Amino acid sequence: MVFLKVFDRSMIVINDVKVAQDLLDKRSALYSSRPRPKMLVDVMKIDYIFAFMPYGEEWRTHRRLFQQYFSSRNVDTEQTAQLDFIRKGLLVNLYESPQKFPEHILNCIGGLIFATTYGLTIQRNKDPNVDLQEYVYGISEGAAMPGRFLVDIIPWLKYVPEWMPGAGFKTLGRQWTKLLHRAMNEPYEAALKVIDDGTARECLVSWTLKQHRDQPGFDSIQERRIKQTAAVTYKAGTDTRVAALLTFVIAMLTHPDIQRKAQAEIDAVIGLGRLPDSSDIPHLPYLSAVVKELLRWNPITPLGIPHVTSNEDVYGGIYIPKDCIVFANAYAMLHDEENFPDPEEFKPERFMRDGKLRTDVLDPETTATFGFGRRICPGARIALSTVYLAIASILAAFDILPDLDSEERPIKVEPKFFNSSIVSQPLPFPCRIVPRQDRNVDGLLKEYMGHDFI
Repeated sequence: MVFLKVFDRSMIVINDVKVAQDLLDKRSALYSSRPRPKMLVDVMKIDYIFAFMPYGEEWRTHRRLFQQYFSSRNVDTEQTAQLDFIRKGLLVNLYESPQKFPEHILNCIGGLIFATTYGLTIQRNKDPNVDLQEYVYGISEGAAMPGRFLVDIIPWLKYVPEWMPGAGFKTLGRQWTKLLHRAMNEPYEAALKVIDDGTARECLVSWTLKQHRDQPGFDSIQERRIKQTAAVTYKAGTDTRVAALLTFVIAMLTHPDIQRKAQAEIDAVIGLGRLPDSSDIPHLPYLSAVVKELLRWNPITPLGIPHVTSNEDVYGGIYIPKDCIVFANAYAMLHDEENFPDPEEFKPERFMRDGKLRTDVLDPETTATFGFGRRICPGARIALSTVYLAIASILAAFDILPDLDSEERPIKVEPKFFNSSIVSQPLPFPCRIVPRQDRNVDGLLKEYMGHDFI
């Protein structure tokens, strides 16, 4: 563990999996709260993002609403939506305009989450709802970033009037609050309209209202919680999946031998005459190793969302004070040379032995990637199922190749990553995504083409 003191605030960075499990899992009652983002909560009054909520009953209520819908009972609805957005959206868009692959990945994942949350129809290209949500919830991440604003360090500044010199953060906060309320209210009202019209697909809002609306005691406070949970679902589910898929593209671009091996496994298991579906995934162990290595190689949330201690503690003879901010350093854990030799190398084989997945190595799907303890990401299962299906589908239909310069020579790309607040994803890079010559991609995609809306 690394101990820091920043402006009289104690902080700990945990770099070891065992320490993280000992504290965040086994002593979760002490380590399950969150630091209070002063700009987001005290200035902007945005206190409904349950990833940033303090541990307590309000947090449990919001998380329960999310989990009740995105549970195994709704798996068929979820898989149908995944197939629709991956096939009618992502694959067709990559076929028609592959150079826009980052945009297509975002619109597919953002659209999928928006549709399964609100039951609304999504434009296949550049949906305005996705664009608004992406912009607005980027604001919330920025506002929650520790230390970005002076009010995070000097809390009493929240009381100064907006007109005072140096209080520009309050003007910014007021403007941002309006946008966040718009992003919460507009899609919810649109969802209520299609629900009343009977034209909504099943979604979080429709299902949750159906479960609770006629129950005794249902009131405006409970409906507000449903609205707030829906608003948070978009950002909670988009960034991690988009980052994982962009990491996949750059990994395949820079490791063509691994790409070919994964494609060969897909071809052997499902043949050349159809696209993968969710039932194929358990029969693709090398693909699973590729996904695990993606999560390990570039952890999508390198430091996660910080925890804070709700009381003092002692660990290994070391005193940990109350209100100490605790970071679980997923990057350090998943790049530990003792567990993962040559950690900077992209090697899916580290998870394989004799053609099967190993069970004696740390699994990034269940360790560090999605957090620890009671604050572990409740959408991890859904996120992974989408990532698996999207990756299998892309590999089944396309080759990911280097872009060419003016003299038709391959452009070499070195993987580089950046952290946009919480999530890590590749810096922009060029590549070509082309239909596989050994497959009839026209035939595979024919029935999915021509849909402007999904």
